[in-house]
Amino acid sequence: MNRFILTIVASCALCFAGYQWHKSNQEKRIFVQDIKSRTDQYGFLDISDNLPESKRIVIVAPVNCPKAKIADYLATELNKQNIPTTRTNSYNFRQDLNNMSEREINQMIKRAEYVRKMAPPLVIVNGKIKSNPSIEAIKNEWELE
Repeated sequence: MNRFILTIVASCALCFAGYQWHKSNQEKRIFVQDIKSRTDQYGFLDISDNLPESKRIVIVAPVNCPKAKIADYLATELNKQNIPTTRTNSYNFRQDLNNMSEREINQMIKRAEYVRKMAPPLVIVNGKIKSNPSIEAIKNEWELE
């Protein structure tokens, strides 16, 4: 009898673990699809309508980061071409959560976390963001607006 109960408990535990694994994989697939659907042909990701200075180019990299020189170079080159560019060492974005469902808020938080983990320099163009893009990609994205 004890063996039978132990077998049932073990079976239930395995079923629950399988369900949790499947649910986790499904959430990851949904997130990847969300990121892909928000990425345009130049690789820029639309994460929010309220990125800082969405009508100009913002290049973000910490001052003491090894990639800061790349960020400085990008800013200098774009400014030489009369493309309005701001170089900064931090960014933030705001979103009005009042009209959003819990699912939409969770997706937005996941996108923000995804962006936070991107390698610098981050370049924001027309309210979209990309990690370490080329000058050509930046110019192409800029011309879309």
